[in-house]
Amino acid sequence: MHDNKLLLTHYQGKLLALLMGNNRLLSVKVYEEEQASLVGNIYVGKIQSMAKGIAAAFVEIADKQICFLPMEDCKNPFLLHRKYDGKLKQGDELLVQVTRDAIKTKQPVVTTQISLAGKYLAMSLGNDKLGISSKMPSHKKQEITAFLQKQGLVDEKKKCVPQVDSCVNEETVSADSNTLNPVMGAVIRTNAQELTDFAPLMQEWKTLGEALKNIFKTAPYRTAFSPLKKSNRPYLEDLKSYYIKEFDEILTDDENIYKELRAYMTEQKQALDIENVPVRFYEDEYPLEKLYSIKTRIEESLGSRVWLKSGGYLVIEPTEALTVIDVNTGKYEASKGKDSEDTFFSINMEAAQEIALQLRLRNVSGIIIVDFINLESEEKKKKLLEYLKQLLAKDAVRTTVIDMTPLGLVEITRKRVNRPLRELLSSVK
Repeated sequence: MHDNKLLLTHYQGKLLALLMGNNRLLSVKVYEEEQASLVGNIYVGKIQSMAKGIAAAFVEIADKQICFLPMEDCKNPFLLHRKYDGKLKQGDELLVQVTRDAIKTKQPVVTTQISLAGKYLAMSLGNDKLGISSKMPSHKKQEITAFLQKQGLVDEKKKCVPQVDSCVNEETVSADSNTLNPVMGAVIRTNAQELTDFAPLMQEWKTLGEALKNIFKTAPYRTAFSPLKKSNRPYLEDLKSYYIKEFDEILTDDENIYKELRAYMTEQKQALDIENVPVRFYEDEYPLEKLYSIKTRIEESLGSRVWLKSGGYLVIEPTEALTVIDVNTGKYEASKGKDSEDTFFSINMEAAQEIALQLRLRNVSGIIIVDFINLESEEKKKKLLEYLKQLLAKDAVRTTVIDMTPLGLVEITRKRVNRPLRELLSSVK
């Protein structure tokens, strides 16, 4: 019997990917079924207008499909018909990749920093730096860097060595183009720390590098609005974003999804490195939804109160500006005296564990203020803060514990990645 599972099932008009661990719901990804995502797609875009006042450009990627391009995401753009001189102008054709789908009245967002992601690394154009996940131990970072340097892929300054051999036929590309010497860089992902043999990392480096080369090799011969790469279904692409050890079985009750999963995992066997993870089609008469109490778990993940095993509880309240989390003793009646401090410390430590889980589960972002139960001991306050930092350091989304105020409030910031769960599931009850 597998303890950690990734469930893929339809629920009230949405496709949900639910990560389960030790009979707890750890994360939820929501996929709108009526509208395909553009995220990850690469196009030959055309600049329709420049908006200097907001440091952005508006790029058309298809007929009347206008996207927002922030200038901060426009380093070393890949222009098709002229060499980049530090400025973009109306009419320029360039490679862009969609990073965010349209939200309500906001247009899709694109970047010129084209990238392809694998299980162990992501490779991109426009930046020659080697990056390594901050969650990886220092000794592992040094080991991987030394390996890449030995293979001639990274120099002594930790920059990626250009791999331009037979990339583009110089006789057929305009001299005004900047496609002859593309800058490529890589970021090593957290999953790579599990490798004892770096052959899979090396293979993925070559595979992603060749895929990028093919994109900018083909681009000069394509017209504006041409799609150069369309992503697989989002739930398939997201398999690369899970940490290798997060689940040991994938379970779905949709036969088409089951077939797509099997085909995708066979095709991406090396990139995913999860060929030993079984994919199971659930076809029992008892619904998968009821077997895992999905309705109840979703309601709990949207509720404001979260109970702790000790009898204490959290109150999680999102506001317009920030999210407030209050820790309470609840059903646990602490006795007055010297033991109460230890009791409060114990509840706070348990609360820290639950807070780390809830931030990920609910995809809370921005400023988070946690009001722990007040402690008198400075030593215990320090231990609590350090423990919270250790827990949040494991979050795949960049999360930072700022400090504890004199009033005992802990300030946390978490990077915004997609919309919070309460928005995505607001209609699911």
